[in-house]
Amino acid sequence: MFDSRRLIIILTIVFSAGVTPIAIRITQSEGMPSLVIVFIRLWLTSLGLLPLLWTRYRRELLQVTPRQWALSAIAGFWLSLNLLMLFMALEYTSVLMTSIIRRTSPIWIVLPEILIFGVIFSRRFWLSLVITMIGVALVGAGGLTAIEAGSDPLLGAAIALFGSLCFGIYLLIGRQLNNVMPPLLYSFAVFFSAGLVTAVFVGVTKTPVTGYPISGYLWSIVVTILAQVLGHISMNLALQHYTATAMAIVLQVGVVVSAIIALFLFGEIPSLLQIVGSVLIVYGVVVTTFEQTRARWRHGAQS
Repeated sequence: MFDSRRLIIILTIVFSAGVTPIAIRITQSEGMPSLVIVFIRLWLTSLGLLPLLWTRYRRELLQVTPRQWALSAIAGFWLSLNLLMLFMALEYTSVLMTSIIRRTSPIWIVLPEILIFGVIFSRRFWLSLVITMIGVALVGAGGLTAIEAGSDPLLGAAIALFGSLCFGIYLLIGRQLNNVMPPLLYSFAVFFSAGLVTAVFVGVTKTPVTGYPISGYLWSIVVTILAQVLGHISMNLALQHYTATAMAIVLQVGVVVSAIIALFLFGEIPSLLQIVGSVLIVYGVVVTTFEQTRARWRHGAQS
């Protein structure tokens, strides 16, 4: 039976994933430093969630344990690094390279899942992991021959890869919290913690948060709405109806949308190696996510 609500949710996620990198690039072109954009994004989100949180989850908020706040702070640290790496990567390389590499997060939490949780993965998983890594290498190498690939495509790819690793660690820690806290409370805890970490970065680097064009601040608000309101909330809703594998596929569609928009808006023409590598990454990430989900289910059933 056709479900228009679910279709709208999926289209919203694709729109958010596809347009957010474009909005970030435009915001940067308005003279806004990446650190300031991340700072604004996290604090707008945290302050925006606070009234709703206090109205609906006041009791749960007051019952958050010191251990949960500590885990939130650690998760927020890695989330802030992930966001900062994403924004910095877009300063050095193309939207396609940044978007496709940052979607490799599922493969970076494999070792902790084996050592900490004792999850056993299939041969198909390890094969898809190898395919993904080959794809990452091809995308990075292809950036050297792509037209308008950025000022330093290899540096941008390395930054995006580190950002993907940071997000993987964030997801691993977040799994411990998401099971014991309401989603909205969990989101506030990690975004607030990430906002504090970013504020420290701003203070240490002495980066001013005022004095930029009004258009830059307006685009920062647009980025926040696209990424947090449309992307984050829609993703939480979608995970109630779809598997992690389905979401991996949806996010890869968002990468394609980003690349097409960047082609026409910024003239970023990918090389053949980048196209081939992107296809390998999309396949590898989707299969990896599917195998991870199945392995966790088997592990949970045996526990």
